[in-house]
Amino acid sequence: MKKMIVAAIAALAITGAASSAKAQDISYYTGIGLGTLNTEYKAAGVDQTKTTLGGFVKFGADFNEYFAAELRLGLSGKNKKTIGGTERTFSSPFFVSYLAKGKYPVTSDIDVFMLAGATTARIKGTSAGLTQSKTKTGLSLGAGMDYKLDSNVSVGAEWTQYMFPVKLAAGSVFGTDAKARMWGATINTTYHF
Repeated sequence: MKKMIVAAIAALAITGAASSAKAQDISYYTGIGLGTLNTEYKAAGVDQTKTTLGGFVKFGADFNEYFAAELRLGLSGKNKKTIGGTERTFSSPFFVSYLAKGKYPVTSDIDVFMLAGATTARIKGTSAGLTQSKTKTGLSLGAGMDYKLDSNVSVGAEWTQYMFPVKLAAGSVFGTDAKARMWGATINTTYHF
């Protein structure tokens, strides 16, 4: 996983260096995304998936009309389930995504895009008064579209797999062969500087 993160950072650095010659073309943006975030926890004998309200704030740089880089800070809800009289709760209350964004202008007002990068999340589990947490990083991929309302504001929608299944070490809450993943669909509003 560390190799994947290093490769993603290197790709962003190379792109940034290549774009530095045209620094005047770089523009920045910020925005929010709200929608449904799904968390899934699987282990031996446990399969727990929940859809909750979640969202993120994003900060990005448009290097040109085809490429951007983005940082997201997000929150998701709790995945609760009672099994055999015992309530189990799993959550990723806070996550950070670092993404490369490939864009294609369909019209002067509409862009479609693909996202690729990684997400780091603190995965927390509670059961029978015990708590266990682990910070994990996983591959992120997504796709969506943006519609420009004017030169500064755009709205859009996307679907992103924030974290493909990551392994969790067995412990007081995480079971044998435990894995977690996270994905979601959001509506976004962005302000372009």
